[in-house]
Amino acid sequence: MSMTNAPEVEQPEEPTNRPAPSYRIREWLSRPYARHFLVLFIIFTVVIMPSAWLVLHFMNQSGGPASAIMGEIEKTIFVFTFVSAPLMAMALAILLYSLLGRDWGGKVHGEEPPMQESPAIRTNGTAVILWIAATSLLAGFLVIWGMMELATITANSYGSTAPNQQPSDVKPIDINVTGAQWVWNFQYPDQQGIQSDTLVVPVNTPLYFNVTSVDVIHSFWVVELGIKIDANPGAVTNTGVTPTKLGTFNIRCAELCGMHHAYMQTKIQVVSQADYENWVRVMGGAKTS
Repeated sequence: MSMTNAPEVEQPEEPTNRPAPSYRIREWLSRPYARHFLVLFIIFTVVIMPSAWLVLHFMNQSGGPASAIMGEIEKTIFVFTFVSAPLMAMALAILLYSLLGRDWGGKVHGEEPPMQESPAIRTNGTAVILWIAATSLLAGFLVIWGMMELATITANSYGSTAPNQQPSDVKPIDINVTGAQWVWNFQYPDQQGIQSDTLVVPVNTPLYFNVTSVDVIHSFWVVELGIKIDANPGAVTNTGVTPTKLGTFNIRCAELCGMHHAYMQTKIQVVSQADYENWVRVMGGAKTS
């Protein structure tokens, strides 16, 4: 008995009217609310970008930067502020239009039905690829920039290396820093242990700080020189910097340490080598040369 062949099952035809991958983006851009959003985004971006220069202006009101470290820190703050401006603008545009968009032509008028809901972004391959590429490039840029700046700051802060391990022929000045509620004390062990509540140092000379506390945790912050490190009771932490600019700058406590924390501040005077040597002699220290 012969067997007849079973009829073949017809396969569904491939759709011939499938839109191009970029169609959804063009269709979205044709909608009034999308145009409003883009206008807001451009306006906010143009307004926010100059804030990168404004931040540096206010940071330098007290005379900084006064070290190569602070110069690199300010450059990083400028770049990060500038790069993040479009992201902040996007968030502000979405927020503002979400709150007020209906008052900007979002209502439907006439007899035509409203446009259909926007397609899900997760099904739009072009949008997904663009989003992943943009965010990956931004994240990669920030990581690479941060690593390069960290290496540069480390190279510029060789004053944080112990005096007997310095890579430079210039001997750093060893300074003991002690925090107490609510004052700073500075001792110069190489100058017969002279002490002062104001830090006086010569320009273009590495400084090596031995930082500690006699009561609670403080934080030794030399503002315009760009260094900050905790002052812990019963322990010594170390940091260093080379001042590159003459002037009087600020030292503050950056760790909440009690009732008068805000008043725990003093000055650092960066002077010439000759003026520094005169100050040491007046304070009763040994000659520095």
